[in-house]
Amino acid sequence: MPSFDLFLSKPGSPISYNFYPAIKQSPLLPKFLIVFINGLELSTAGWFRSINLLRYSGFPVPAVLTYDRFGQGHSSSRDPLDVTDLHELLITIPSSRLNVSKAEFETGKVPLLLVGHSIGGPIIRLYVEYHPGLVAGAVILDSSIANVDYSDSLPNPDTADFDPESVTAQDCTLEQYRKASNDLVKIFDLKVKNTEFLDRTTGPEVLPYDDKLKLVGVGGEGPWLSIVGHDPVTYAEDDFEKMGTPKSMSMKFSNAYWAKYNQGLTKITNGLADIFALQQEAPQ
Repeated sequence: MPSFDLFLSKPGSPISYNFYPAIKQSPLLPKFLIVFINGLELSTAGWFRSINLLRYSGFPVPAVLTYDRFGQGHSSSRDPLDVTDLHELLITIPSSRLNVSKAEFETGKVPLLLVGHSIGGPIIRLYVEYHPGLVAGAVILDSSIANVDYSDSLPNPDTADFDPESVTAQDCTLEQYRKASNDLVKIFDLKVKNTEFLDRTTGPEVLPYDDKLKLVGVGGEGPWLSIVGHDPVTYAEDDFEKMGTPKSMSMKFSNAYWAKYNQGLTKITNGLADIFALQQEAPQ
């Protein structure tokens, strides 16, 4: 894979990225750039199969950029990459790879299509909010829930109004629910540390709503937006196999909570928005 190191404004902290030139792109069309944004503690390797399918499809394909945030993959420095650093990366790559000046990029000369998984979803929202007019579209894959703790989606068995029947099922006793809840919170709550040193506790402050603020894309219009949720049955099965989480618990709480969040995300653009693989029992 074509891998390069780029030093931004942080001396001694190179960022690793892969750049794939456009294929069969008409010189009469804008120089689009697809940017893949990794999930938490993941690397660019997770995108290679999708990129290969895209590039060998036989159709024209824009240029593609992937990168490892600090603490991911080949970017070994432990210096958290924020939205400002992402913008610095994006204004540097087009000038060196697409023959577009930084000034031209800043005016939307290179429309961006951002594809983000997990924490990549909130990163996309913040990038578009801080840098309006540059993004033509975004694909958000199984977004992290940025505005609340994971524990907020689970009934607290220690509160006075807790109803045990609301959580128990044929595959889930109250004791199993308590253990599974504690295990999930220890992994997914916003305060849990990660190897990237990304501080997720600021999520409720910088992205307090799932359905606001409206994003502003190229030409002042809302960007095209596609929200993709996980398959609910597969998610429940995976959680059971990996962590022992009762399937009924995943279906009743996690999947329903994510479905509501994903539906909210479709409202953050005035442009075309669609949603795929919507979780079961989603609110209407």
